[in-house]
Amino acid sequence: MSISSWSAIDSLDAMPVLRSLRLRNTPLTSSLGVGEVRSTTIARLPNLEFFNASPISERERTEAERRYVSHVARDLLMASSGTLLPVDQSLNDEKTGCDEANTKEAQIHARHPRFQILLEKHKDTMMSSSSSSGPDNQGNIGEDVIGLTIRSMSAASCHMEPLRKRIPRSLKVGRIKAMCARAFGLDIDLQALHFRIENDPFPTELDDADHTLSYYGVTDGAEILVNEIDIEAREREKAQKTEEHDRRVEEQEQHVTVLQSMQKNDHRIAGAETKRTNI
Repeated sequence: MSISSWSAIDSLDAMPVLRSLRLRNTPLTSSLGVGEVRSTTIARLPNLEFFNASPISERERTEAERRYVSHVARDLLMASSGTLLPVDQSLNDEKTGCDEANTKEAQIHARHPRFQILLEKHKDTMMSSSSSSGPDNQGNIGEDVIGLTIRSMSAASCHMEPLRKRIPRSLKVGRIKAMCARAFGLDIDLQALHFRIENDPFPTELDDADHTLSYYGVTDGAEILVNEIDIEAREREKAQKTEEHDRRVEEQEQHVTVLQSMQKNDHRIAGAETKRTNI
């Protein structure tokens, strides 16, 4: 089945036996962050238990669904206020504007068939979170700030106590590296960061300092593992790869030389046979 749109993902909800899904190299994954794809897919498919071979915990599902509801609700708010309407709309035509807004809202609901179900499921908790955040944070939900454990795996600092922080999901990986440099004394340029969530056997690499935690799908309660790149080991690996490449090139050249020699020999034999035939 070709997965090229979110409507194709939604159609999978008609398969209640579907428990595991893999998405690789699709239009969805090429234009969005891996974390956003994972979170949105989990919210749209209620029966999914594994995504890209990684298990989905109850906590992750709850956060994904609440984040999904929040994003759709913001789109609906923008549509009702006219923010999503065409910029050349006449401000004097209130009836046309109302019709346009209603059309936009209907389109948003059509694109998000599980929105109403998830809204009913989470609205009480989300309203409580919004109220407790105070008036300055209205419209934000608790998932925008997450609790993380940052643990050094470097030989020089693995004995140190891990950091436990409340961090906004919009924070970039580069800022996390700077934090680790101060806390664990690790060179920023030599840090290799991975994160894992509960019961996940496959940590995900945070390989771009300019991307945010949200991009990678880092959730509340996740653990970030900080390793330090061994320069000498990296140089040895690089030397081994270069040596292996040179060896293969030499083997190919030898193979070509043998083939050329065989072809020349065949030509000499064919020439000698032609001369005998003419005589």
